[in-house]
Amino acid sequence: MGDVSAGVTAHRRIGGVDTIRGLAAIAVFICHIQAYWPFMELPGKLPQLAEVGAHGVDVFIVISGFCLGLPVVDRTKNLDVRQFFGRRATRIMPAYWAALAIATVLAIAPATWRSVVAAPASAWDIIVNAVGLQTVFVPTLGNINGSLWSVSLEMHLYLVFPVLVIVWRRWGGSVLLLATAGCTIAWSVLEHRVDFGGPLSGFVGDRHALPARLIQFTVGVVMADVIVRHRFRLSRRLSWFAALATGLLAVAGTTLSVPASVDTILWSVAGAAIVLLTAHESRPSVVYRALEGFGRRTFSFYLLHQPAILLMAVAGRNAPGGWIGQLAIGGALTFLVSLLAAECLYRSVELPSHRFGQRRFPNVTVRLGGEATTVTQPGDPRDAARR
Repeated sequence: MGDVSAGVTAHRRIGGVDTIRGLAAIAVFICHIQAYWPFMELPGKLPQLAEVGAHGVDVFIVISGFCLGLPVVDRTKNLDVRQFFGRRATRIMPAYWAALAIATVLAIAPATWRSVVAAPASAWDIIVNAVGLQTVFVPTLGNINGSLWSVSLEMHLYLVFPVLVIVWRRWGGSVLLLATAGCTIAWSVLEHRVDFGGPLSGFVGDRHALPARLIQFTVGVVMADVIVRHRFRLSRRLSWFAALATGLLAVAGTTLSVPASVDTILWSVAGAAIVLLTAHESRPSVVYRALEGFGRRTFSFYLLHQPAILLMAVAGRNAPGGWIGQLAIGGALTFLVSLLAAECLYRSVELPSHRFGQRRFPNVTVRLGGEATTVTQPGDPRDAARR
């Protein structure tokens, strides 16, 4: 994995970030295969193990905070809010709206809606999802494409990012972490104690909402400062040990059904340890290059994988060999379909809109005193803040 500090100063990609994204996306995919194919009766503890894959989203959130934090670790530069919001909007909204349009057609068409949703999507569902408010109006979460909740969350994280940067710069990372951890705990405590009812029913305390996940994003932001500005390093062996140990601890917490806020914090720590791995060089290999390439397409893949899984359920059910064949053959075919669809979305919408955003909003930060500076975030094409 590439040297982070070198990647920032020389405007080069951070190797390994996309690999982590790719592995997290595969974990989420396996989780959803198990969840949306009830006919596939996995034996023993395999269902619980597959469900752990849902926490790939937790890792995504930490990585997002990490990558967005990289340009502002330099204290001689301030965040240009207008440029930042413009870059973020052109980065995610076109691909999101394209995927939402596809999911909406599937969720209202007489021939397909029964395969993808419990009831045909309403006009209210479409409006709420279009503006990214399904994590506020919780009853709409699964009415078109349930997986899109994390994009709604990402939008809200972008909105509060400038405030997080101010707190971080003024009072430091420790205060920021304590404040957002307290927010996560308080939000969890309020669950079942406060309910506004109606369209906002279930919002307070919901784990999909911004307050519940803010600590994970903040951990990523602080890790950018720790790794780049403070140049914190562990040896390669200790880095892998930390990632494995914290990952197992988070899995144990999930398995033991610890309180939601504790579970979120445990996965935040695991995500931070995983991010530490990016501080080490990695020897390129065929697998590494494949995962990096896939990782660059994980946003498009994530946007489309759930409808693909639901529509491919027939192929999975008819695969020979019981649950093994259903998972291996049906799962592989579904992954391939999702990957091909993602490639089309990536090349036709995501990549062009992202490049447009880079040209239209080139200056994410501005030097103190007013001089604009073009900041290239890591990733391909030169932007690591993707899902």
